[in-house]
Amino acid sequence: MQAKTLIELARPLNCLMAAFGVFIGYSIALGEIGYSDWLGIAMLVAFIICGAGQAINDVFDSKIDAKIRPGKPIPSKRISKKKAETYAISLFAIGNALALLLPIQAFLIAIVFSAILVLYSAKMQKAKYIGNWIVALGTAFTLIFGASLLQDYTIVIVLAIAALLANAAREIIKDAEDLKADEGLKVSLPMKTSMKNIKAIVLLLHGLAIVLGLFAFFCMGFGGILYLVLILISAVLFAEATRRMFKNQFRKAKNRSKLGMLIALIGFLAGVF
Repeated sequence: MQAKTLIELARPLNCLMAAFGVFIGYSIALGEIGYSDWLGIAMLVAFIICGAGQAINDVFDSKIDAKIRPGKPIPSKRISKKKAETYAISLFAIGNALALLLPIQAFLIAIVFSAILVLYSAKMQKAKYIGNWIVALGTAFTLIFGASLLQDYTIVIVLAIAALLANAAREIIKDAEDLKADEGLKVSLPMKTSMKNIKAIVLLLHGLAIVLGLFAFFCMGFGGILYLVLILISAVLFAEATRRMFKNQFRKAKNRSKLGMLIALIGFLAGVF
C-alpha cells in the first residue's frame, strides 16, 4: 500500500483548513494570536479526524465513486475497501485518543463530530439535502473546537453560525451544478424543489452570513478596520456568487462563494489584531 494513496484518501489540504479553523477559533477566544500546547494538540486532532472523515466517506461512497469517479483510490483498486476502512477507524481512534489530553469540552466535541462524520457517511450520503448541513458544520465545529480550549464562545458562536450558513449555501450551489450527475445516485435539494426556490435559499443563506459578520463588528465590538474590510470583501463575493447563481452559472457561483468564505476566515483571524 503506497503512502501516496493513504494521503490521497485523507485529503490533507482539507485537513490543513480544519487545523487552521481551530487556530482561528482559539485566537478569537484568546483575543490575540497565541499558542499553547493544547492548541497544538487540538490542531493535530482536527487534522487527523478530518482525514478520518474523508477516508470513511470514500469507504461508504465507493459504489457511487466506481460509476462517476473511477480514478479515486478505492474504485481504482489502489487500496481495498477493507484496508481503507481500517485506515479510517485507526485515524478516528488516534484523533480521539489525543483529544483526551484536552479539556473535557474539547474532547466531547471531538467525539461528537467524529460520530457525526461516520453517521453522515453511513446513512446520509444519498440524502444530500441533509448532508449539505453536515459538511457545512465542519468549519463551524473547528472554530468552536478551538474556542473550547479556553471555554469562551461569546464571539465564536456568531462567526461559526455565519460560516455554517455560507458553507451551506456553497454546498447547495454545488448540488445545483451536479444535478444531472446525481440523478439516480443521490437525492439533493434541487431535486426536491424548484430552481427558483434554490436560488432564494442561497440568497437567504449568503445574506444571513453577511449580516452576522457585520453584527459581530457593529453590535459586539469585534475586530477593527481590517476585519471590516475583509468581511465587506467577502460580502461582495457572496453577492457575486448569488448573482452568478441566478444566471445559472453554477461553477462560477461556487468558486466565488468558496473564495468569499476563505477571505471571511482570514477576516475572523484579523479581528483579533
